[in-house]
Amino acid sequence: GVPPPRRETTLSAAMPGDKGRDGSPARDKWQRAISKVAASTPIAEETAAGERFARIVYERTFVDRVNNERAFLAAFGQRSLHNQLSSKSLKVDSGRDLKTELEDAGTADGGAPSSTPDVDPNGVSPPDDKAERVARFVKVQKSLKGDGFAVCSAYSRNFEYDPNLTFKVSQFARTLFYECIPPGLNWFVCVGTEMLFFEHTFKEATCSASARGFVLPIFIFMPIKPLFKRLCQFFGTMEGQPGFFFFFFYFVGFWCFFPICAVALSAEVREYIEPLELVPMLVLQCGRMLCLSCKYALLPESYVDDRFGKMYRQMKVTDFGRTLVAGGWNKAKDEEHFDMLKMELENACIQADVDLSNTEINVGSAEAAAVIRFRSRGIGERSRASADKAPEVVSGKELLAALTDVHMGAPMPPYMEPGIMLFAVLFSLTSPIMRAWCGRPMFGATHLSKAASAFLMMYSWFIFANNMTFSASGAWHYKRQYNAMLALNNMVHFPGEPLINFLPDVPLGPKGKVSPDQEPAELRQLRQKVAQNPDLALIVDLKDPASCLCWSLVRRSLRRIGSSWGRRMNAYSIIFLTMSFASAGMLLMLYYGADQFDHRLATSGSFYVLSICISFLVCTTVIEAAAINEMVPKLRSWLKRETVAIAAQMAYLDVPKVRTDVDRKEEEQLHSAHRLIESVEQYILVEEEQSEPVEVFFKVNATPAAVTFVVSSLLSMLLIAMQRGFTMMDSEGWSYSGPQGQFTRDPTVEP
Repeated sequence: GVPPPRRETTLSAAMPGDKGRDGSPARDKWQRAISKVAASTPIAEETAAGERFARIVYERTFVDRVNNERAFLAAFGQRSLHNQLSSKSLKVDSGRDLKTELEDAGTADGGAPSSTPDVDPNGVSPPDDKAERVARFVKVQKSLKGDGFAVCSAYSRNFEYDPNLTFKVSQFARTLFYECIPPGLNWFVCVGTEMLFFEHTFKEATCSASARGFVLPIFIFMPIKPLFKRLCQFFGTMEGQPGFFFFFFYFVGFWCFFPICAVALSAEVREYIEPLELVPMLVLQCGRMLCLSCKYALLPESYVDDRFGKMYRQMKVTDFGRTLVAGGWNKAKDEEHFDMLKMELENACIQADVDLSNTEINVGSAEAAAVIRFRSRGIGERSRASADKAPEVVSGKELLAALTDVHMGAPMPPYMEPGIMLFAVLFSLTSPIMRAWCGRPMFGATHLSKAASAFLMMYSWFIFANNMTFSASGAWHYKRQYNAMLALNNMVHFPGEPLINFLPDVPLGPKGKVSPDQEPAELRQLRQKVAQNPDLALIVDLKDPASCLCWSLVRRSLRRIGSSWGRRMNAYSIIFLTMSFASAGMLLMLYYGADQFDHRLATSGSFYVLSICISFLVCTTVIEAAAINEMVPKLRSWLKRETVAIAAQMAYLDVPKVRTDVDRKEEEQLHSAHRLIESVEQYILVEEEQSEPVEVFFKVNATPAAVTFVVSSLLSMLLIAMQRGFTMMDSEGWSYSGPQGQFTRDPTVEP
């Protein structure tokens, strides 16, 4: 017989008129598909043509064949958020505002509640109607930069969360340059630089300057409202900008530059304020400038990109507030940006490549599931039929939303801000108190020296509080993440996570008083049940395959909530560690270089307070970050104990006896649970300990070793400086008895 034709000959001989499924010629379709593989697949030239072609075709279809296998599809394909999003026809439409979204209900996410809020049977509307609509108007779309996905919100136009955030060196450098310029002049420098070097129009450049907080002294025209309004529009001022914002930074800038100029130009001022006394303030000023530079370098491209960035367009002051640490991330559930947590949640799911919408987890009771549903506010909501069929089950997205709302959205403790202000006052008063200690006037004797001392004290208070807020925010960010992970861990331990921790806050009435009548009747009944039975808890049985898988996927996503803010806190940790070493190093220089550098008690006292406060906050930040990583071995140890218990039960079932079908079924379930829990334990080891642990100081794992290094290094430098100072004063004749408290040596004392 005639041998069959070669495979490549048959495919190559396709007629030009043959059509593929998409209507394109079959020959062209094959050539396009194979050329992509051939371009990325190096094959030796001596390979036979038929073998070469067959290998290329095999590699071209390998991924598709694997993805279509049932096991792979069940375990990975359906859980991959990128796969789900790629199958949808997403488009860039973040320019749509809230009004347009409200008119077009068809753009809402699947499974979200309707745009018409539910009404309580008693006629009471839920107090969080607007918060529940977040589930509808925060969505995933194609990124503005053209590749990948991003999260947008109808409550903030043209602003999106980018899962693939990069450090923008250009924004870091130009922000650092602008922040070095005095207020008022920085507006002209910013506008000129953006126009000359980055090819922006005058309107774009003025909007950029306004978004950075740079304003012209147009506040002098505030009494003339029509003229003031026109000037704000012309100079691109943010909409809704409060009146004090126009002159606040001028006053603060004056506080900074007046004492510097006075000390540099007036000998009578230097009699009371030595130049070295300005160094602590300048160290803090450098820290603030570096923190702001890192902020703009780590903002999404939708905000800072030179082509389509939001800061180069007219925007609202509420959009500016979204980028702040103190007013934004530390108050994530504030009224002005209450959709922030939902955006963070969607962004974390994209980063984790996890689709939690169709996952399910049994939380132990119908009451626990109902509380989770209330706390999630419609995010990831299951259908009513599914909820009625399995009332103790919630979706993974509902659980993630509840954890995020309870822990990651928690505001800073009420004592932290007053504490920061108290230490700021103590730091600002250190120099005046040290002058008085030496018998000199606290604020100088002449009018100019009094003014310089007063402005130095006020700016020291402002800049210290500003820096301490940045540093304390880092510690609080890691503390919130620790609390969220701890709650998730407690769910797989007996007795579980107390349900009372997830109950929504009681709403406030019209006069700010607690008003339980403003909430749905079902939620009031849940509160009564929890009050009557405080032992109610969220508890997850990891031997249930669906719950175990969902729990591990929620854990993966939860670790990425607030990841963009975490990168900023990581950068802040480097800055404040450098400031700590610089402050402690200055103390060593003052004492070991006392023969070459004259200094006064006010200078050394300021450096001591600054070094101790910054070192304390740096150590606190590292300790909080390390606590997250330290949880992982404890959890893995518990999972190991669980597998031992399951293995013991399986060994008991293997004892020779008459085995029933029930015993065989139980043994099969235990074998499956044993393998699953072991896999979860190994997965946690690889991802959370080896691959992606929490990091500080750029790429340093937050471990007890890092804590020991930071604490011991800073403490050693401070103790060495103190020991050197006491030694010099005790046995070498040095003292702060010189003019104005200067550190001098008694010539009559032999060294």
